[in-house]
Amino acid sequence: MGIKLIKFLFLLGSASFLAFSVQAAPSPEISQDQRSLAAKKVLSELSHAATLYVKGLCCPSCAIGIRKKVSKLEFIDTERLKKGVSLDTKTQLATIAVKKDKAVNSTALAKAIRDAGYTPFHLYQLQKGKLETTVIPQEPKTARE
Repeated sequence: MGIKLIKFLFLLGSASFLAFSVQAAPSPEISQDQRSLAAKKVLSELSHAATLYVKGLCCPSCAIGIRKKVSKLEFIDTERLKKGVSLDTKTQLATIAVKKDKAVNSTALAKAIRDAGYTPFHLYQLQKGKLETTVIPQEPKTARE
């Protein structure tokens, strides 16, 4: 009887481990046109905001590092969204709430995203109802990379 209980507990533990270690497959990459449409929709619904295409956003835990770095920037309105940042893994867009009297510092924002371990590619902002896309320069690779 003791052996059967041990085997049962072992199987139960193994099944639990497998259930928690299996992650959902990442969403397939969407096109730049689809991402631009998604950015415009988000920005038309949220004033004083910007979105960024951040390569590598694939799960909710991505938000932890990005939020930690980005929320420290002086132009981020941490009273809105979740500490000023919202992530959409399907579109790989990070939306940031911007303080009303501040402008987005794209250099500081890109650095914060990189410091969190991700790569920013495009910054989207609405100007008079039109979506403006700013390409974020990529850092040159070092000899060690």
